[in-house]
Amino acid sequence: MAAGAAMVTGGVAGCLGGSSGDDGTITTFHSSIPTEMNFNTWAPSYPWNPTWLLLEPVLRYYSDGSISHEMIEDWEYDENSQELTVHHNDEFYWWNGDVVNAADKYWYGEVARLLNPDSSDYEQLSLENNGQTIIREYKEPQNPQLVEYNLGGYLGAMMRGHRDKFRPWAEELQDASTEEERVDIEKRMVEEMPLHISTVADEGLGMGPFEIVDFDEQGIHCELYDEHPYADQINIDKLEYVLAADEAVAQQIMGGDLDFGFGRLSNWIGDQNPDNVEMLAPYQDTFMRKLEFMMQGPAAEHMRTLEVRRAIAHVINFEHVSTNFTPESTVRSRQTGLPELVTEDKLGDSVDDFIDYPTETDEDGAAELMESAGYERDGGSWLDDGGDTVALEIAVPQWADNPARTVTDQLTQFGFEVDLSVLEGATYNDRTENSVDFDMTMGNHGALIAHPSYYFRPTHKHGNDLGDANVIEGALEDGRDRSPYNGKELIVEIPTEIGREDLSGSTEEVNPYELYQEWMTTQSEERNQELVETFARYWNFHLPGIDLFEMMGGSWGNTNNWEFDVNDEWKAYRGAFRAAKRGYISPK
Repeated sequence: MAAGAAMVTGGVAGCLGGSSGDDGTITTFHSSIPTEMNFNTWAPSYPWNPTWLLLEPVLRYYSDGSISHEMIEDWEYDENSQELTVHHNDEFYWWNGDVVNAADKYWYGEVARLLNPDSSDYEQLSLENNGQTIIREYKEPQNPQLVEYNLGGYLGAMMRGHRDKFRPWAEELQDASTEEERVDIEKRMVEEMPLHISTVADEGLGMGPFEIVDFDEQGIHCELYDEHPYADQINIDKLEYVLAADEAVAQQIMGGDLDFGFGRLSNWIGDQNPDNVEMLAPYQDTFMRKLEFMMQGPAAEHMRTLEVRRAIAHVINFEHVSTNFTPESTVRSRQTGLPELVTEDKLGDSVDDFIDYPTETDEDGAAELMESAGYERDGGSWLDDGGDTVALEIAVPQWADNPARTVTDQLTQFGFEVDLSVLEGATYNDRTENSVDFDMTMGNHGALIAHPSYYFRPTHKHGNDLGDANVIEGALEDGRDRSPYNGKELIVEIPTEIGREDLSGSTEEVNPYELYQEWMTTQSEERNQELVETFARYWNFHLPGIDLFEMMGGSWGNTNNWEFDVNDEWKAYRGAFRAAKRGYISPK
């Protein structure tokens, strides 16, 4: 795919064409071959990136944790009946002229629920008010503070399918009584309902402001859809998606062939500095990058020692690690388990009392911590109480190559023996799928949704991962102290006093998995706040990982040909695409 895409270095090939800007045509890129796209999310080749322009979200998430309701008129959650009622507006239309409504979410969500009824969060779904209202009855009580983030139902916030396509399959699933029947229906749905791009175009199965009118193997040509609620605010007549990936993207940006896109400009072109393209609306993303401690690798006895983890935090120079990661980032100044904006919003001034870990190398502080745990330095190496050199194994995915090498160099210089492995995707996934056998890794920490609960998920690699739910539950039932997945403690003790660095005073026991389950169902605002503070104190004291730096998000655009009205709405995920859909981009 990358090789084929790399051949695309100019305009759209084949039946498509047009010059950007001068005829009201704006151009961006995608990396999925259009003729191979399948808009059935249960089938391979779903075009995740193009759908941000071709479809519309039910609600939109922003980097500060706020939400905008795009297709939702209002909603309510009944704590007694455990029912979430979502009223959809009638402002959006499918390209075929049908009103987009709750029925589209209902039949799509019913397929998802009935394919896996036991694991679904919903007891049942129902439709009211002539298809404008969907009611989701949960099996378990829900935290009202978190319900709003899930108003979109299955697969998040996007409206992904027309009701007529999924209704027959949902009705068939309603009559299925065995797992075997459900598997057979899913298989047939994949084979017999391919929503190819030709079907989407011919049957008008999108609702974004730019409707597909033509396509070939190299791109997609769209024209403004007049019935879109924001059509009269949009000053773009045509949109073209061109096929490009890797170096081809950089070539087209530098050559002026692409007009706008998401992410930091440096993500695509590195250190090059073209005069036709500028960075727009930069902001701190909701994701951080972390150094994560694993506790059943060859150096498990060291990783399980709190003083060693804290010593490592003192050794690392965060600024150097951040600098050696190509996309722009900002150093994380506090170890709360939360990014800066969320920390400020949820913890306020109390964070001033948290343990303050350095962001620049403090070798004296690191040495003091090592010595307090019984280690001693012999020449340039740290030895344990048995006289053996402290040897650590780090394994990271390829994206973390540069920052991992920086960390490795710093730890080696301090006196640790470090073995670094940079693994390609499949190999890294194999080594982390069922259990982890190394000592440290690097990963993402966060979520698209910037609510504190998403940063401490115990069953998610972007949170505080302890393994799959069944693994954790089984270990707790067996009375095990540590997760069989990565050796991390299942129950920890932390001080009740914020900022205390030892357990000499009053303490409390924290079971991250069970506490997180409570968080998902708690009804009290007061308890919500207590849980935020408890998990942040747990991260700050126990240090299951070190948040090194926050990623910078944003968009980029061709300022020679286009005017960009930059405002807070650009801080939405894929903000450049939202800007095009809401009239914030105009030709010069």
